[in-house]
Amino acid sequence: MERMRQRLKWDQRTELAKTIFLLVIVIGGTLAGYGVFMLGMGTTTPLVVVTSESMVPTLDVNDLLVLQGRAPEDIAVNDIIVFRASWYSEAPIVHKVVFIEEVNGTYRYYTRGDNNPSQDFGYRTYEDIIGVVVWRIPQVGGISLFLRTWQGMLFMAAVFIAILIVPEFVCKDKEEDEEAPQERTESLSSTKEPATDA
Repeated sequence: MERMRQRLKWDQRTELAKTIFLLVIVIGGTLAGYGVFMLGMGTTTPLVVVTSESMVPTLDVNDLLVLQGRAPEDIAVNDIIVFRASWYSEAPIVHKVVFIEEVNGTYRYYTRGDNNPSQDFGYRTYEDIIGVVVWRIPQVGGISLFLRTWQGMLFMAAVFIAILIVPEFVCKDKEEDEEAPQERTESLSSTKEPATDA
């Protein structure tokens, strides 16, 4: 570890440079981890947030859902799937599979929201499906939805600026506190009369 600090000339760097370096490491590690998570779950979108009440009481608005990619034959009736629909382009839809049929080797999935009075229009093909819901984390998705608003973006910008600026001031204050006792001891030693041999 000490060798790495010397190689990076860590002690010679400003606090701002150190903070930016650590942020790059954290962000890079997070993105790499998410990439591994995507591969492990078999879908490019392993996390989604519920934004409507169409699946109440099974799923609530702001629930965070973990998705898994599955082969067409492994998707079953009563599985909750997330899919893209031509009739609703704002966001992917989270509904339950209520019926499956196979036509000429192609699976057709018919869906419905638990809170909806009728089945969804048409059917979904395997290409429409983003993933199958395997886990639900209640209300955690609200954080993600908040961060997409202008207030959330403003909050994140303030946090980011604070992370960059606060260490600079805190470390400067510590350095000044450490220098002050040294200056006092130096001034005390310079005022003492030197001892002479008689």
